[in-house]
Amino acid sequence: MERSCLDSIDLKISDGVTLSVPATLQSITTYVLLEQEAWFEKEMGFLRHWLRSGMTVIDIGANIGVYSLPISRLVGRTGCVFAYEPGTEARSFLQRSRELNKADNLEIMPLALSDNQRVGRLLHGGSSELNALGDSGAGETVDITSLDDEDVARGWPPPDFVKIDAEGEEERILGGARNFLTRYSPLIMFEIKAGAKTNEQLRTLFPSLGYRLFRQLGGAPILVPDFPQQKLDEYELNLFAAKPDRVRLLSEHGFLVDAIPAWMPTTEDRNLADSFWKNQTFAPFIGMLPNAVEPVAERYRNALAAYATWRDADRPTDIRCAALAYALRGLRAVCRRTPTPGRLSMWARVAWESGARNESVSVLRQMLQTQRNGQARLDERFWPAAARFDHIVPGKQPANWFVGAIAEQYEKTAGFSSAFAGASPVLNWLCNQTFASAEMERRRVLIAARAGMRPSVPAKLCVAAPDHLNAEIWRAAKVPGTIAAA
Repeated sequence: MERSCLDSIDLKISDGVTLSVPATLQSITTYVLLEQEAWFEKEMGFLRHWLRSGMTVIDIGANIGVYSLPISRLVGRTGCVFAYEPGTEARSFLQRSRELNKADNLEIMPLALSDNQRVGRLLHGGSSELNALGDSGAGETVDITSLDDEDVARGWPPPDFVKIDAEGEEERILGGARNFLTRYSPLIMFEIKAGAKTNEQLRTLFPSLGYRLFRQLGGAPILVPDFPQQKLDEYELNLFAAKPDRVRLLSEHGFLVDAIPAWMPTTEDRNLADSFWKNQTFAPFIGMLPNAVEPVAERYRNALAAYATWRDADRPTDIRCAALAYALRGLRAVCRRTPTPGRLSMWARVAWESGARNESVSVLRQMLQTQRNGQARLDERFWPAAARFDHIVPGKQPANWFVGAIAEQYEKTAGFSSAFAGASPVLNWLCNQTFASAEMERRRVLIAARAGMRPSVPAKLCVAAPDHLNAEIWRAAKVPGTIAAA
């Protein structure tokens, strides 16, 4: 039975739009937006940074609109978004969200994309995000078309960006877009991994069509080259493809690095890194031993200098990315020899910001096994594992602050959402700390609500804050499976 949009809740997200979503925690989108107030894929960060008023965007597999609505806001009234969503239920929520946000520049097409025009079947997954074209099973009849046919029919402006998220239909979509891909030169974002399966064919198909591949860094909206002969990080869900002319434009404006140059820190870089670190909120609370002079300490200082260079927004983007890569290589070597708590914290953070998320999670897991007693010896310069903790004063318990950063980063990166990963061993501990974020509390309540435990909404979630946009919904117990606070 189709769910009416009346059976919905309207959620504010950090992109400045409101999305109408199904009133059930079985919906992946509903759960994730309640938990994080944003979609969990990092690539939206790049789009916020790059998209401009007047651009034309095609969203293939729009679903409920976690990309379409924020993008429609970014491209403004002079831009346009063509959203393709064949699923009746998902499209009804997308249409409701268009009305809520007065997104007149968003055009919704009730079509699936593939390699030719035909009538087909959309099979329903456990949540609308998992719907896919197929031959038999529970679902609905849908009209299917191709990008080439749509280009002729729509006569749209030259597209700047195309998103393809079609649950395994990507190769056939490209097969039906030969003229489109020859005629235009958009930046394309495509799903490379669905579930546990990576579609390696796409990593060779795009280059055969004249496109180069890129991935987004974990800690910044910058694209760097992807090399099909190298194994993808296990957490990499999407890649970008661009022709040489688009690569050149993105590179000229600092959005993309065409090639990572050779780089080494200088004495000036090391001195600037020292000053940069000393000016951090947390620095005065970290004890320091006299500077050591053994080779590993010098290499660690070089890694710190490289990280500071990466953080310097005034440096050229390619130099920053080269410094980040240098920092990661250096920290791997240093931690193999002398894995102190501070150095491991640096390694976890730099690995995550580099896009080596699986490596970062592995280091964080190792640290949690040894640091939960709160007795970490913090006697050298380092950065906390989670960037949010840069701005939290450690106070009289810097070791607790240190472990808190590890725990929060692990909680947020070991899984894309607690909808998939469930409760981690650190969540309850985190929620009981003074520095706990609203998101951690939301996670705890959502896990309980989804398990049928009917939790009461805690007072913290009844008060609006910059990191808690939907307090009214929580306070009124409109979050499915919760009970209003006394």
